[in-house]
Amino acid sequence: MADGDNVVPLPGDPPPPEPAVPPSPPGRLHGAAIAGMGISAIVGVAAMLAFITVTWPEDVGRVVIGVCLFSGLAFLTFASTAVFTAARDTYRDDTARKEPH
Repeated sequence: MADGDNVVPLPGDPPPPEPAVPPSPPGRLHGAAIAGMGISAIVGVAAMLAFITVTWPEDVGRVVIGVCLFSGLAFLTFASTAVFTAARDTYRDDTARKEPH
């Protein structure tokens, strides 16, 4: 006989909690945003190293700096997209926020 078979709930006891639902896997947009973060970080680091180590002729150095700045902006955009899609995937059901506490 199990231990829980002889337990009698008291009138003031809260009801037993429902079993936890496993979280859903992240969506495709979340995965794409994380991949974009990685690619933009690699491009930015490579552009910064290229600017530091190579003597670029005329205006090519400005292009390399522009690529570095653009990759930084892209990284921030992909990071915010990843955060917002993770939040969307977390509260996809929306019942957790509607229940009174």
